[in-house]
Amino acid sequence: MKKIPLLLSILLIAHVAQSQIQQIDYLLSWKGDGLGVTVTVKSDQDTLLFTYATDNGGFTDQMSWFQDLTVSKGRVEVAPNSRQLTVLPVKGNATFSYTVRCTLPKGYGSPGGCLWDMFRPDIDDKMLFSRTENIFAVPQDGDEIPVSVKWKSLPDYPVFCMYNPGKGTGPFRGKVSDIAESVMAGDSLLTVDTVLIDGHLHYMVTALRKSPEKNKADLKAYFKTFYDAITDFWEYEYDGPYSMLFFPFRENTFEMTGNGFSNGFLSRYDATEDTILTIGRRDLFTHEVGHKWLSDGSAWFSEGFNEMQTAYQIVASGLDDPAYFATYFNVALEGLYHNPHRNVTGEEADERFWDDGSYIWLLYWRGFNYAFHLAGVYEHETGNPNAWKAMMKEVKPFLNDFTPEKFLDAMSRLMDRDRLLRDYEKYIVKGENFVFTPENLPSGCAIVTQEDGSPQLIITDSALFAKHFR
Repeated sequence: MKKIPLLLSILLIAHVAQSQIQQIDYLLSWKGDGLGVTVTVKSDQDTLLFTYATDNGGFTDQMSWFQDLTVSKGRVEVAPNSRQLTVLPVKGNATFSYTVRCTLPKGYGSPGGCLWDMFRPDIDDKMLFSRTENIFAVPQDGDEIPVSVKWKSLPDYPVFCMYNPGKGTGPFRGKVSDIAESVMAGDSLLTVDTVLIDGHLHYMVTALRKSPEKNKADLKAYFKTFYDAITDFWEYEYDGPYSMLFFPFRENTFEMTGNGFSNGFLSRYDATEDTILTIGRRDLFTHEVGHKWLSDGSAWFSEGFNEMQTAYQIVASGLDDPAYFATYFNVALEGLYHNPHRNVTGEEADERFWDDGSYIWLLYWRGFNYAFHLAGVYEHETGNPNAWKAMMKEVKPFLNDFTPEKFLDAMSRLMDRDRLLRDYEKYIVKGENFVFTPENLPSGCAIVTQEDGSPQLIITDSALFAKHFR
């Protein structure tokens, strides 16, 4: 076999790499009742696969939001069931346009209907709210593909784009991963404030209907205290601004709901209330900020361990005292005990996560119970009361590529592997009831049985229990 000269081989490699280079440009146009999107694709590939929206919220009708498709260059084929677009460029180019409109479900605004409000686009002349995955059709497996976003026409009110913080609706250049999971919000009362933490600017976006100055002051104070503490816990190195969006529901009177992203979080709330920073919303905001670190993997970890982190950080940051951890954890203890699906397998729990609220909360509470159990096991085997810090230090290297196998390997460096595997099989895989005994509980507390048979955490030694949060 002939050897290829070194210079020629380098040129061949460069040519192959260049042939994969693509550019996707999005042009946004305000239509009053929707958002127009024109996509221009430059690629040497014959076929590209795009996805519009995700299955967040368990919806099956996402393509009803994607309307008025027109193709001016190339060819585009749409498969509604998979939300997949097959784009076939002509001479390396393709251009197509569509409009995203709000399609409100029957019963909109009813109690408990907040998931509709969180995951569906809400776009008209009074309000713009959408997860950007419901706006941008993006290429599959193309997180690093370069993109640009420009606005051709804007609504009359201010707009904040989480993927382009601090630059409003100015031109944006980045990559697909920057725009695929984000939020765009607009409203006549929308304001953008900055929060300075350790010399770095972050953004607070609100559209407050009542007591705006007091609510802004309370939210800023909360964020400064908490974000400083959690970034210190994770030994986090600043990689850009974090954006907080507090955005009202249009009509829904649900108290609040939230969504966490890598570069920010969104919470929607009942706009008829005077106070935004209630205890419940504080806890929700804390959970959503936590998703900056705990967001990958099965919900028992990404949601359940994030519940453990929420309860831990509320205390460790000084927002509340150690007794509040017990209050918070008891919701998970009692909720899991009364959950009609508490003993389904982990596989069934994952598959039916969006079926109803009982399945959704099942994995939050199962994961929280499991995290608390492991914290107790670790302390009994090592004598170290701050188990959470040690556990998270071990999982930090693979937070963005989480698998149960990696997790179990990491935890086996902290505690007996055989017991660890048995407990994982019982509690996560099989869904058996958690058994808490003095031998596997963190120090300073106990589990007692209430009259209805449900377990409850009580603090037996306040000084010992407080050591878990130092």
